Amino acid sequence: MGIIRKIFIVFLFIFSVNLSAKAPYDTIYFSDNQYVEHFVKGGESLKKIAKLHNVTTADIKIANDLDKRLFYNQLLYIPIYLNNVDEKAVIVSDLVSDENIIDSSVTNIALLMPYYLIKNDTMFNDYEDKSGIPNIYYKKSEEALSFHIGIELAIDSLRKTGKKIVLHVFDTNKDTLEVKKLVNSNKLNNMDVIIGPMYSKLFQILCKKHGRDASKVLISPLSRSNKGIKQYTSVYQIAPTYKKQSEILSDYLIKNKSEEKIIILHDPKNKGLAAYIKHRFNASDRYVPSYQITNTKVDSIRRYFTEKQCVLLLSSNKAFISKIFASIGSIDSVSTVFAFESVKSYDNLDITNLMELDVHIPNSRSIDYSNSFDRNFLTLFEKEYSTNVRKYTKVAYDLLMHFCSNSRVYEFEKIKNGYHENNKAPIYHYADYELIPVM
Repeated sequence: MGIIRKIFIVFLFIFSVNLSAKAPYDTIYFSDNQYVEHFVKGGESLKKIAKLHNVTTADIKIANDLDKRLFYNQLLYIPIYLNNVDEKAVIVSDLVSDENIIDSSVTNIALLMPYYLIKNDTMFNDYEDKSGIPNIYYKKSEEALSFHIGIELAIDSLRKTGKKIVLHVFDTNKDTLEVKKLVNSNKLNNMDVIIGPMYSKLFQILCKKHGRDASKVLISPLSRSNKGIKQYTSVYQIAPTYKKQSEILSDYLIKNKSEEKIIILHDPKNKGLAAYIKHRFNASDRYVPSYQITNTKVDSIRRYFTEKQCVLLLSSNKAFISKIFASIGSIDSVSTVFAFESVKSYDNLDITNLMELDVHIPNSRSIDYSNSFDRNFLTLFEKEYSTNVRKYTKVAYDLLMHFCSNSRVYEFEKIKNGYHENNKAPIYHYADYELIPVM
């Protein structure tokens, strides 16, 4: 049984993915092998479908693990890389029927994600009881799969508006050699939008070849590091860097907390960032003291606190954040804490403590229930999948809607002779056991 079967069993059981809204004959890649998505029409036989795509019925059966009769609107993955014709002869526009010819305004999107197909394939060898798969799938695949769902949902939405999109999927396997092989293979040359790789070091490999190609948009979807990519003019970074988040937080404090005491606490790693933010306060005629914290115990930091203050906390260290939140909460003082967005991903933090400290964060991955765009996304997701939104599904949906439609989800700042960084991250705070927008 092939890899392609197993990864989509994971999609089916783990994420309840319903792909029935996809257009016929979409080209998709897995581990550099080219497939076509075919939806079974009324009266179609396996033999007829195989003849249409110039493959054998056995090829289709193996790729899709078929052991029953076909049913109407069933999704099949056709392994056209086996049909011994050149790549040009099997592009999507040559495979569709006359009434569904794709026009010349196709947008080719490459999605480079760590699906870990080989790991999943190894885990599922000779595994017959599909009901147990959700309990044993390779956990590191989950981030990529949750992201993939958002991409699929956005593509379905865009196609309903008449957009012509071909999705090409590549498994990076979080492997440097695999990414270098893909980038050097020229398979990305005709892509209009390239999303990923997910990790900064791998994304840099892509940028070295395509980072200044004006015909492409390269998207760094999740990494907050801009190391090694700032000089590339075709690059768009979605997740605000910690420097950008610090600017957003300090701007908010300057504008809204002008009459309150403000202090900066930082770990040793962020000494330079603290000096930069302190200078920004000074430029606005605000003296803000800055303290480097090496010992997070209550007795070591108590002297920095008065009866009431705003605390700008510059650290992305999970252990440091956890300890200092607990210590600040133990001080007989009223503090409002301003911290990085990563706080909301730390599952070891007590929500009660976060509310008591009225923790404020920039939130670039929020779902705003007062926003019609976000409400529409939730409606589409619930209708398609009947389950809770996955970790990175909204991020993926947002970025594809931004770059492939008129939706303006992000606000990018272009660095001179360099990349574009998203600076849209509204301030949220913890209240009533929720993370809600600051009014």
